[in-house]
Amino acid sequence: MYKKPTPGGHVMKIVKVRNNEQKEMLELSLDFTEGELNDYYKQLNERFGFWGSRTNKSYKDKALPFLRAFIEVVQKSNSDTEGLVVGDFESIDETKLEGKLIGVVVGEREYTGNDGLQKFGLDWYNAKFVPVSDIREGNFTVPELRKAPDQNTPSTGGVVVATGDMEFGPVDDKDIPF
Repeated sequence: MYKKPTPGGHVMKIVKVRNNEQKEMLELSLDFTEGELNDYYKQLNERFGFWGSRTNKSYKDKALPFLRAFIEVVQKSNSDTEGLVVGDFESIDETKLEGKLIGVVVGEREYTGNDGLQKFGLDWYNAKFVPVSDIREGNFTVPELRKAPDQNTPSTGGVVVATGDMEFGPVDDKDIPF
């Protein structure tokens, strides 16, 4: 039986990096590298053909500060990052990210499964990347549970709902755009 990953701080390894030039982002696959969860996603992939821990890092101009912060965490977590960054982040050799360790703080999210039941899983979308030393020293805070949207709250489905005293005049067919 496999131990299920839990929210908290984890030391992970960047297993694979793919440069998606069309979307201007690096697609990273991560795996646990210490303790009972070592190679968890590798084993999951071998059994079910599914890799459960991926994150993207955009290198579009407006996202560069976030990518720089991520790379700085990788550099603080690994002594062998020479050649990873050229100049002042003029370019990044994404292949040099593979095999590097990084600290990840991940919370839990609530969601409604395809079967309609309430479920819980790790919130990789909001994961925080920190130096490995912070994880090993317990220097992190686990985020609170990210609740699913309330399914009982009426939704307009993107339609504007008119409230108050509004009057509508006659509608001419030529005014309708379809």
